[in-house]
Amino acid sequence: MRTRPDVMSLNAMVSTSSIYASRTGVKVLEDGGNIADAAIATSAVLAVTQNNLCGLGGDGFALLRMNGKIVSINSSGKSSRNINAEMYGKKGMKSIPYMGPLAAITVPGLVGLWQELERHSSMDTKDLLKYAIKIAREGFPVTHNYARSIELTLRRTRDRNFRDTFSSNGLPPLQGDVFFQEDLASTIESLSNDGLDSFYKGNFADKLSKAFQKSEVVIDETDLSKHKPKVQDPLKSFYEDRIIYELPPNSQGATVNFNLNSLRFMKDDDLSYEEKIMKSHLIANKFRRTFIGDPDRMPLPSNYLDEAFYWKVVDSSESGKSASGKDGDTTYFTIANTDGDAISIIQSNYTGFGSTVVPEGTGFSLQNRGSYFSLDPAHHNYLEPEKRTFHTLCAGMVERNGEFEYSIGTMGGDIQPQVHVNKIHELIDLGMTPQEAIDLPRINIPANIYEDPDLLIFEEGASFNYDLSKYFKRIRQTSFLDSSHGHCQIIKRGENGVLFGGADPRGDGFALSPLF
Repeated sequence: MRTRPDVMSLNAMVSTSSIYASRTGVKVLEDGGNIADAAIATSAVLAVTQNNLCGLGGDGFALLRMNGKIVSINSSGKSSRNINAEMYGKKGMKSIPYMGPLAAITVPGLVGLWQELERHSSMDTKDLLKYAIKIAREGFPVTHNYARSIELTLRRTRDRNFRDTFSSNGLPPLQGDVFFQEDLASTIESLSNDGLDSFYKGNFADKLSKAFQKSEVVIDETDLSKHKPKVQDPLKSFYEDRIIYELPPNSQGATVNFNLNSLRFMKDDDLSYEEKIMKSHLIANKFRRTFIGDPDRMPLPSNYLDEAFYWKVVDSSESGKSASGKDGDTTYFTIANTDGDAISIIQSNYTGFGSTVVPEGTGFSLQNRGSYFSLDPAHHNYLEPEKRTFHTLCAGMVERNGEFEYSIGTMGGDIQPQVHVNKIHELIDLGMTPQEAIDLPRINIPANIYEDPDLLIFEEGASFNYDLSKYFKRIRQTSFLDSSHGHCQIIKRGENGVLFGGADPRGDGFALSPLF
């Protein structure tokens, strides 16, 4: 079932999970901006219209392709120098909470991502942030998904500033209500006037640090000032005649490369290719739970794509608790032009509205990405000061014959690599268009790195030519287009330069292109 046609273009394409963001990216391109310009403006608007998925208090990653070269940008924040696992143990906690000050323990990295993109931009940053400022100040109609997210969060949070920011007399906005965010508009305006660096060093950083203290958040001005994104070469592997690019650790992107590569080594000739892919997901889960973490403390093995390493993973044992099925809240978007410049970019609070701690006067809530840390000192993802946690975010890109062919990504927490692999199979092996692949009924295995992948969730309409009970103890069905299966966006560049854009109807996604 196809929910909508692919959008096609002879010049450029923007695919996001918000109509306001897509229209902003198109406007910047129409005004002569490049891919980096459009990405900064689009990301900022998403931090207004989807700040439940990622606001200024979240992290950001990107693969940026300009002039034929791809770079990886990792702007995930480290844990505060003031936090350690013992602090939770003294409070009788066996895990890090998802809400409140003790969940807000990692430095927000999104603005740092904008800083790196600014190095590649051609327009004044003030002209790129003006759209987000205007939308926050003058309001926008609330979507069903956004209204629902605010409603659910208000039921659970105790943060007074959150309630003041996202409700009126304790009541959430309804679908179609116009939502105004003056504090957020003022925050972005401050960054526009003083420069993006002021988020980490300067006037706004001072304001933010004082607000952290009032909210009993451990992050301080020193933590902010030490934030620095990692810019490096992306990971790459081969799939048929394509090169698959993914983000290096602490992103889980290596899982995609390992997963696709492992299909070469399987000896199960009696299995269908679809069953081999399912089996490869489970093997890849063993890989990611063991070998991905903070690269400064646990580098990715250099031989992780070798056959001997694959069999080492296959033969390893794993043990964890039963999968909870918990998903994450993230937003992914992609922009490309017919020259082959492209960006695959993902930003996130982790779970809905993150920690729900809103620093006074800022208008945004702090992420709870630090909740993914373990309090077990024997685990490689053990919480320590100034450490990057294992990160669920990943963003993909595909080249063929040295030319850009696809950009792909999705929200969905731990299931993101599975969506990448399945969509790449459908695009390349089955010849689907981006929208056809996105609309196909989806499956997911929602285990985190501490859990056994014993649960499979599939959408109504998904079909299987093998026995699922061979691999899973629990099997659950959802309705078609259920949000828990991720919100995926894809752009394809055909051999003649025509761009195809697809966006996920499971979210609020739209692909749009400039007229000229």
